Amino acid sequence: MELFAVNLTDESCCFCGQPFDAGHGRAARVWLETPGPARTHIMREHFCHEGCFQQALTPDHRSGSGRPIYRSPDGVILNAAELTPDDLARQRVLCPGCGQKTFAKWPEGWDAHAVHRCAGVPGGPPASRKAAFKSRFGHLFR
Repeated sequence: MELFAVNLTDESCCFCGQPFDAGHGRAARVWLETPGPARTHIMREHFCHEGCFQQALTPDHRSGSGRPIYRSPDGVILNAAELTPDDLARQRVLCPGCGQKTFAKWPEGWDAHAVHRCAGVPGGPPASRKAAFKSRFGHLFR
C-alpha cells in the first residue's frame, strides 16, 4: 500500500464509495486483482481512504456490525452474544447461554439444547426453558 497526498476530486473510495474531499487528503493506492477471461487475472489501480483499507485488511475477523469475531483455534465462534445473525448463520458457534455446547451450524439444534441441556437458562418446564433462551438470545436469530 502506498499513501498519496493527491487531489482525487473525480475519484471515490473503492471500499466505502464516498468521494475524496479536502478532509481526506491522504489516499491509499491499491491494486485489486480480478478474474479475467481464460484463466487470466486483471490488475486494476484503485484509491481508497486509509481507514477503509485498514478495516478491510482482516475481513474474516470482523462482523457485519464492525465488532471483532473471536474464534477458538479450531474455528468456533466464541463471542456469539455480541454479534449479528448474519455473522453466525451456518457457522460453528459456542452456545451463548452456557458456553459448553458447540453448534455445528448455528442455529440448528438450539431449541433441543435449550430445552434439555443448556445451563444458561433457568430450570422449569421445557416450553419455558425454550422461551427463556429465545427471549435472551432472540437477536441472534434471523
